[in-house]
Amino acid sequence: MNNTLQSHSSNIDNDEYSLTDTQILALCKEFASITDTDTTLAKMILQENQWNLERAVSIYFDLLIDETKSSIKEINNQYQNSELNIKSIIPHIELSNIKKKFKLLSWNIDGLDEYALEIRTQGVIDIIKKEEPDVIFLQEVIPTSLKLIRIFLPEYDSYTGNIQGYFVVILTRREMFRIHGFEIIAYPNTNMNRNLLIVHTTYKNSIEIDLMTSHHESGTEELSSQQRIEQLKLCFQRMLDAPLQRIVLFGGDLNMREKELRKIGNIPSGICDLWIETGKRNECAYTWDMSVNTNNNFPSNTFQPRARFDRLYFRSTIETNIKFQPISFELKGLEKLSSIQRYCSDHWAIQVNFEI
Repeated sequence: MNNTLQSHSSNIDNDEYSLTDTQILALCKEFASITDTDTTLAKMILQENQWNLERAVSIYFDLLIDETKSSIKEINNQYQNSELNIKSIIPHIELSNIKKKFKLLSWNIDGLDEYALEIRTQGVIDIIKKEEPDVIFLQEVIPTSLKLIRIFLPEYDSYTGNIQGYFVVILTRREMFRIHGFEIIAYPNTNMNRNLLIVHTTYKNSIEIDLMTSHHESGTEELSSQQRIEQLKLCFQRMLDAPLQRIVLFGGDLNMREKELRKIGNIPSGICDLWIETGKRNECAYTWDMSVNTNNNFPSNTFQPRARFDRLYFRSTIETNIKFQPISFELKGLEKLSSIQRYCSDHWAIQVNFEI
């Protein structure tokens, strides 16, 4: 029994009314994180088990084991004297299919903009808490933001490309991943201290995944463009060189121009652009859009630039028994923070859902 379960398993049996709404929500989120379910199912099972987290988790996993041996009807009969009726919670759905989704979010959080930085960072944190992604790629993070992220997102482990200036970060949901190590690969000839961060993981003790994020060279100059091309080629090569049994996910603020992609011969075979792969929805075509996002001003009344700077790429595994299928692509962070009437960042977050 791990320490998390122990900390929530004492002094609360048969005493639902001693728990505050905040404590109940915390228990539900902890159950959902451990079991890879959702807070609705968590509340029902926890309530049935007098809010004892250890007991509720144990019963849930016992149900999953039993389900492989009998039908859902037989499981309900086994628990027919309980107020919890499994069939009423998830009618006609096998228990083993509950929340079989993987979620990846990537976001340049604009840490270099000092205006209301802590409020904007808290806005980023709030969106992460709402979305509950399994993995988060962050770019343009500064130490102040990283400190807040680590304080208010304790359910994630964090890995950084640097600890000074601004840098990239990968967050992994602790209960879902085993971490085998990470690498920081400095880009040759970068003028902006840019690098590639790779974290080697196993997801849910069964799916090997390499997670890669970067913030490629900024600027419109030819030199910056050439550096972006070399940086992208390096990243694609690392994706291709990864062991074939591993899934590879790469992305971030790549400051991408289409002409630069064409210069390297477009996306290598075996790698896909997840916006394209999920249908190229027009409403997700621009991740940096000054015609909508007003955090920065552009000195023109007739032209407001927009671009798809932020991208996510995917290389699948050769393991035929592993399902890891991208099913949707969406933008997040589209609402202004009411207290400051600004967006969390000048970039939108990009998020992909996978069916597993």
